[in-house]
Amino acid sequence: MTTVEARNNPPSEECPLTDSGSDTPSILLIAPIQKAGASDTNIVGGNKVMADEQVRELGARGFGMEVVDTSGGVTNLSAWRIRANYLARFLRITWGALKRLHRSDVVFLILASYSAISMASFFWVVCKIARKPLVVRITGGDLSADYLKYGALSRWVSSRTWMRSALVYVETQGLQRMFGNWRNFRWFPNTRDIEPPYTIGRDEVSNLIFVARLHMDKGLAEALDACRHLPENCHLNVFGPGMSNTDFSLFDGHPRATYGGVLDPTDMPRVISEHDLLLYPSYYRSEGYPGVILEAFQCGVPVVAAKMGGVPELVEHEESGLLIEPRSAAEVRAAIERLLEDPQLYRRLCEGAKRRGDYFRSANWYDRVAAELRGLCAK
Repeated sequence: MTTVEARNNPPSEECPLTDSGSDTPSILLIAPIQKAGASDTNIVGGNKVMADEQVRELGARGFGMEVVDTSGGVTNLSAWRIRANYLARFLRITWGALKRLHRSDVVFLILASYSAISMASFFWVVCKIARKPLVVRITGGDLSADYLKYGALSRWVSSRTWMRSALVYVETQGLQRMFGNWRNFRWFPNTRDIEPPYTIGRDEVSNLIFVARLHMDKGLAEALDACRHLPENCHLNVFGPGMSNTDFSLFDGHPRATYGGVLDPTDMPRVISEHDLLLYPSYYRSEGYPGVILEAFQCGVPVVAAKMGGVPELVEHEESGLLIEPRSAAEVRAAIERLLEDPQLYRRLCEGAKRRGDYFRSANWYDRVAAELRGLCAK
């Protein structure tokens, strides 16, 4: 993987969530926050779950937290209204951050890589003027692709603004290696800390589950096609919000699949625990460490997943799941049939999934991050 040169490299509504006293290190978190409930208009996204977890974990470690919500609104509008909404949201985020900046020791920005050149660069300048350290957490696994697609000017601006932040956290080890010359880059994977409501001794595959935004690049068509001719005792339950390109006609007359609507995040551990195998044949370009795979692992449920983005780092082939080629319903079906025919392999994957899920529990990772943030606050 290409290594980035590091010339002159230095080491919803805005809402206060935790009051910070004078002796409490204070963080201004600029991130999307999940509102209560889940629906097609209030979509649960990986960044929102990550931000909620960060508020909870750092708050439990003694940090005062204030949050500026960067969540967007409705996007199925005309082009000019979408641009107007983006401008209004940017002004709202900027005003909310500036109001709280003087009360904060550290500014922590969570965003997807496609926003880095604009949002992260802007807040780097703001923090530089205000003499506040900026920490940037880039989500997903496509920072390398986005960076390499930047023009020369965009790469130059990035290398002199947000890439010089006090800390830059990336989600995958591949990204950490790519930006290895930057001493401020750290691996901070997506994490989870959930407990299944009960433990089931899993011996065979019958109940399958697919959970994702139903963007067609998530492999919905491939999953449905793969399950069409499975044995009668096998059934696939699909959950997730519909997207602009979702083809719900794929469910019409399907003999082995049912669409179950949108899951509330609080129901995820119970629902995943009621299933035997997660299907995640996504070829969405920005896959990092998908949270639903981590949640399945922590419930002892293995996965059949496509080799895309950071997924091959997360899923150990034939240890915690089976990896397949993207865009192949035939490979999804072959992987399922392999587990149907080999119960011993399936039981081994269940045990491996649980071990892998425990490795990505939140506590150890946030202990390290909290120590790094305290070091910045002390300066």
